[in-house]
Amino acid sequence: MGKEMALGRKLDLLMSLALDDREGMPARAGQEPPAPLPPRLRHVNDVGALRPLNIRELRPLPGMRMSLLRVLMTNACSFNCHYCPMRRDRSMPRTLLKPEELVRIFMGALRQGWCEGLFVTTGIPGRPVKVMDDLIQALELLRERHRFRGYIHVKIVPGAETAQIERITALASRVSLNLEAPCGETLARIAPDKSFDRSLGTLEEARRLVVQEREAQAYGRPSDQLHPGGASGMTMQFVVGATPDSDRSLIGRVSELYARGGIHHAHFSAFRPIRDTPMESVRATPAMREHRLYQADYLMRRYGFAADELVFDGGGNLPLATEPKVAWALAHPERFPVEVRTASRSALVRVPGIGPATARRIVAERSSAILRGLSDLRRLGVVTTRAAGFLTLGGRRLQTTRWSEQLGFWAADEEAGVPQVIYEVSPGTFR
Repeated sequence: MGKEMALGRKLDLLMSLALDDREGMPARAGQEPPAPLPPRLRHVNDVGALRPLNIRELRPLPGMRMSLLRVLMTNACSFNCHYCPMRRDRSMPRTLLKPEELVRIFMGALRQGWCEGLFVTTGIPGRPVKVMDDLIQALELLRERHRFRGYIHVKIVPGAETAQIERITALASRVSLNLEAPCGETLARIAPDKSFDRSLGTLEEARRLVVQEREAQAYGRPSDQLHPGGASGMTMQFVVGATPDSDRSLIGRVSELYARGGIHHAHFSAFRPIRDTPMESVRATPAMREHRLYQADYLMRRYGFAADELVFDGGGNLPLATEPKVAWALAHPERFPVEVRTASRSALVRVPGIGPATARRIVAERSSAILRGLSDLRRLGVVTTRAAGFLTLGGRRLQTTRWSEQLGFWAADEEAGVPQVIYEVSPGTFR
């Protein structure tokens, strides 16, 4: 039944587990009607309430899948960020899950086989210290009482106490924090109640613990699944286009944070105007800009590119019409063409259409066989429609045109014909 049940029905069933709460006696067998939801949970299905549960399939590695139950503990918030659907002054139904309720819901989903791990985020309805206490309590119940050894990702709250950061990092597989902007000056324009320095300080404290745990494991300390110490690394999120920050500024900040270790990856969320917020009339950021930032981030993390190697336009942004790897290749004609039969793996991985795994396969294959043409390269995983113009095989050019674009009537950043959409919630809420 679990695999065939519609997602909406699954979430309704999981929310029903919150009935077992001190505010109302649990329903007994044969007793009618069932106990009603407490007032703070009666609007959980309303769109404006940012429905607190979500189940998402992830692919952390090629061939690997993981299903996460993503939980928003509360959409109540004391901050008044101009872009946020949960901002303090926005009229909307508010909802709150207590730590015990969150745990019951997750364990119910786990028993049904609907998820394998947990992602927890929250608004900040008051003091960060109280919010962190609730998050810690939820994780302690899962780890210490229920002995859950699986993946837990939790958003930590800027301004948390050092002891709280230490405790929640010890219990979580991964921790993350929303920086939103790359610097304090631009963050203050859209989030007047937030302090960039405070957020960065919290991130740095968590990062120190993550690096420390990773080093201990590298020196032979066995991993503890009940107290993983954030060994899966940190993530951070930026809202793209809500501030005038360029892609160069965002990438520069991300690169700086990567250099100190402990960060697994960055999240980029294209700004979307939210109804009844001060930025309701601001134009949405093209989704392609978010996509290009993810591609550039991947080049830095997986392909060995440095931030200053990326190609930016006159405004400091990544070209939207050309992916970052192709833009770099076109800007460096002196590096091409690359000879497939003799080039190093590091040279091959710089060719558009060739990734790290494919480059390794090429190097391994050519030691025992002769690569003769495009069909051999395709068999090894080369995207030949992208790569052929940048390669030679036995001194012979595989294609004379390095790159061609389909001509259109508008640029990628114009999104012509797409009406301005005002959202109730942000697609980035659960990142």
